[in-house]
Amino acid sequence: MRTLIKKPLRPAFTALKQIWRPVRRWTIPHGLILMYHRVARPRTDPWKLCVSPENFRDHLELLCRYARVVPLTELPRRLSRAGRNNRPPVAITFDDGYVDNLEQALPALQHFAAPATLFVATSWIGSSMPFWSDTLAATVLESQVLPEQLELQMGTTSFQWRRNGAQGAGAREALLRSLWARLQVLDEVERSAALERVTACFGGKAQLDPTARPMTVEEVRKLHASGVFEIGAHTMTHPSLPTLSPEQQMKEISGSRMQCERWTGAAPAAFAYPYGDFDARSAAIVADSGFSLACSAKAELVWEYTSRYLLPRVAVSDWNARQFERQLRQVWLS
Repeated sequence: MRTLIKKPLRPAFTALKQIWRPVRRWTIPHGLILMYHRVARPRTDPWKLCVSPENFRDHLELLCRYARVVPLTELPRRLSRAGRNNRPPVAITFDDGYVDNLEQALPALQHFAAPATLFVATSWIGSSMPFWSDTLAATVLESQVLPEQLELQMGTTSFQWRRNGAQGAGAREALLRSLWARLQVLDEVERSAALERVTACFGGKAQLDPTARPMTVEEVRKLHASGVFEIGAHTMTHPSLPTLSPEQQMKEISGSRMQCERWTGAAPAAFAYPYGDFDARSAAIVADSGFSLACSAKAELVWEYTSRYLLPRVAVSDWNARQFERQLRQVWLS
């Protein structure tokens, strides 16, 4: 009986939600936080992290038309209702610390006088190593070798995969996502060791795009000195925080805050959870470490009742002007 009742009611609930969304935007103060990673044209982009420089400039132009672009730290107190003459506030954020944030994003942001926040994973800054996920992607997708099978030790468990005749991009992409899911939950030492074993099976690391590298410390300082970017913390090694003990979480969170302060001379006010992963302990540690707000990766607007330590962000894709304008007008701000 329960199933029979639910099916006919589903269209009605869907219609009510579609009606309620714009009503809520018009009646409850809200804002929007956008999450970018890179402004670049990579050879491959399996994680969908890149927005082309042309599309990024179109995004900024439309944001300045439909919204008020404000610093992230000011957004919670500047929430507003939608209305004919009342543009909701929007904050722009970047994660990780790729060099194209300095070379491509900064000039565009300066042109439009749009502030932004960069959340840096501090152990990767100044490293000669690319981000591990980029190494993995290049190795699996671009190497000449595709093994018939993989049998690897990853931390305390084993990983097994067999090609079973599968060929082409589909087989590589499926393998890439399986490996990423296993590597993502390992600690830095275990992940590095497992990644070395993976690359050995593919005949060594593939050549990475030289723009897909972390910034140096001097580049982070230059970005901070521009007055356009605020520097926020993103842990030290970019782990999934709920997989760590409270002590390890404290080290990652407070350690990244102290490192950002040493580099810039200013203690960061904002934090972002790597992968958007957090638990109750994570949020409490962030608050106790001195941050005034923290961002997740939940795709939702920021409402006046949203916790400052669980601020949602909407990930931005490589949309052209028309696609991005549709998101602004129909999904987020209208």
